[in-house]
Amino acid sequence: MVDRRTHVQLFALRQSPPPLLEIGGHDYELVKVFKHDFFAATTLYHAAAPDAPHEKLVVKFGRVQRFWGLPGAWMGRALLRRERRFHRRIDGVQGIQQWVEQISDTAYALQYVEGRTLDTFSAPVAGRVFDELRKTLDTLHERGIAYSDLNKRSNIVITPDGDPVLIDFQIVVMLLDRGGFLRRMLIKRLVPRLQRADLYHLYKHKRHFASDEMTEEQTTLSHRRGRLIGLHRFIVTPVRRLRRCILRRLHRTGRLVSPTADLEDHYQPEKATWRK
Repeated sequence: MVDRRTHVQLFALRQSPPPLLEIGGHDYELVKVFKHDFFAATTLYHAAAPDAPHEKLVVKFGRVQRFWGLPGAWMGRALLRRERRFHRRIDGVQGIQQWVEQISDTAYALQYVEGRTLDTFSAPVAGRVFDELRKTLDTLHERGIAYSDLNKRSNIVITPDGDPVLIDFQIVVMLLDRGGFLRRMLIKRLVPRLQRADLYHLYKHKRHFASDEMTEEQTTLSHRRGRLIGLHRFIVTPVRRLRRCILRRLHRTGRLVSPTADLEDHYQPEKATWRK
């Protein structure tokens, strides 16, 4: 039973996900939790039998519990709809974690990508990794999508064959073909700026891991931060510092305990900032 003094409402789920799930007519068993934050719990399930079409699946559970007495399940439903819409637009694109199946109105299964995230690497990394990633970004950009979260190295998985795969599409921004006029115009102006930010982050990573393979154009892009990123950092940085300070204090006093802590036996870059 969860201690009332702990702030479990800061997490998407009040308790651990189900130990057994039926996905596509096959049973899958919960193995670990990759990440559990305010918006979602990202988990790993293994097939219970060898005849299942997928040996491993990533299952994402969107937020369902209330926050300060206010409903929260609408966030989980919105997260699912958003990601499903994104995957319909990029279906079959190489270098993207693929959609598998919707499980409920707030949970869905995704392809498990075998490999290591870029944040676990130390320099150097083959320059072709970033060149292949550029091709994936170009395809997304051509389809009116900005990935918008490439600053996190943990969102880039390098497979055993050395191929990069993008994961976590929680904050992608897409051009809209319907909705209010003002909203569509705002997104239309925002997407190109976010796409330029994608390239900045891509080549910033390449400059760190494979600087000797940078072209002059790539070096220029890796330093072209842009006003949008500057504005984002100006607004978000002090808020993030305050948030981390509060979370660190709650964690130290034992009042911030993830409901899935027993399944999170690995390094998580975001939580490392307050789990001290």
